[in-house]
Amino acid sequence: MKLGFKTFLVILISLVLIAGTALSVTNLRFFFPVQVAGALAVLMDGVVADFNSEHPDIFVEPIYSGNYDQTMQKAVTAAQGKNPPDVALLLAIDIFSLLDMNLIEDMDQFLVGEDANFTEPFYAGFLENSMIDGVTWSIPFQRSTPIFYYNKDHFREVGLDPENPPKTWEELLEAAKKLTIKDSRGNVTRWGFEDITDDTWTIQAWILQAGGKYADETGTESYFDTPEVAKAVEQWSYMANVERVMPRHRSYGAASQDFVAGATSMMYNSTGSLSFVKSSATFDFGVAPLPGEVKTAVPTGGGNLYIFKGIPDENKEAAWTFVKWLSKPENSARWSIGTGYVPVRKDAFETEALKEFAEGFPYILVARDQLDVARREMAFHSNSQVRELFLTTLQNILDERVSISAGLKQLQEEVEMILAPFKQ
Repeated sequence: MKLGFKTFLVILISLVLIAGTALSVTNLRFFFPVQVAGALAVLMDGVVADFNSEHPDIFVEPIYSGNYDQTMQKAVTAAQGKNPPDVALLLAIDIFSLLDMNLIEDMDQFLVGEDANFTEPFYAGFLENSMIDGVTWSIPFQRSTPIFYYNKDHFREVGLDPENPPKTWEELLEAAKKLTIKDSRGNVTRWGFEDITDDTWTIQAWILQAGGKYADETGTESYFDTPEVAKAVEQWSYMANVERVMPRHRSYGAASQDFVAGATSMMYNSTGSLSFVKSSATFDFGVAPLPGEVKTAVPTGGGNLYIFKGIPDENKEAAWTFVKWLSKPENSARWSIGTGYVPVRKDAFETEALKEFAEGFPYILVARDQLDVARREMAFHSNSQVRELFLTTLQNILDERVSISAGLKQLQEEVEMILAPFKQ
């Protein structure tokens, strides 16, 4: 069958228009820290699908890239290979390292016009690790603080008030002593308390509560060899090695598993563990703010959204559209309900979805209220190197291979050498 010239021209123009429409779609790669088969990947699939449906001119491809450290490594490798992700969810404390490598866009370029006050509804504690010298470099999204979990049935068993959890270090220690169970040979069969000793996050709460600090705002000064840091580490060591009411080593996942299995009565863990505990615990449990000492304080934690350099201008604008959409109150609430992470903005708690969720699970409000005492998480230039040194020191102290004073003194000296080039 032969086509007339007009018919052919109509078909040709239609094909060009279709092709033009297809070419007008801006494709974004979004690096997200979770294993491919993880529950968060399933949740994020749904979130991204909704964004793509609402924005036919943008297509976001989520790339699930392992844990935070693995995702950081992959993002940096890709960026240095001239193939950066458009958006990545990375640790908020990666900010100095990313800036030192000149890999990320500043967000202030987008915070103009109708978006000039975009960050106002966000909690101040979450913004502290997002800004340097007044410039915003990332937007909070998957954020957390450590909170206190306790088994109310165990409390009743030993005569503790299940509605009155410990509020001081001394009360925590006394409760842990009552809750710990040892066999006839002195072997622990149930720990009274577990903390995340295989990381450097929750010890920051102890340091803050002792009245100390770990880093300055520039990421170039450390304060490890101070009485306050020594006091915090000494409390850990005393509970693990003298009273033996907490294990020397626990990771986030292991502590959560122990708690829901009844192998520990109390634990410090991330608000991000709320959903797992809620769905897995078969006993009556409670959630409360962390006990305090000289003062009550907790570090923030978790991930922020970064937009990378080296992408076309249209990708930058599309990336900001995606970041802004993810940060909407409704999506912040949705992510919190699905994961247990704390909503990053105050107005998320005004959404109907989160109001309804909080009625049935009021512990999410404990995490919210603790944000009043949340402080900047430890962050340095060469942050991963400093964190690794700090962790090694903590584990050596807990394993009694070095004294607290000697370990912290050596740590401070080594960190000062690492940070020296960044002070010039």
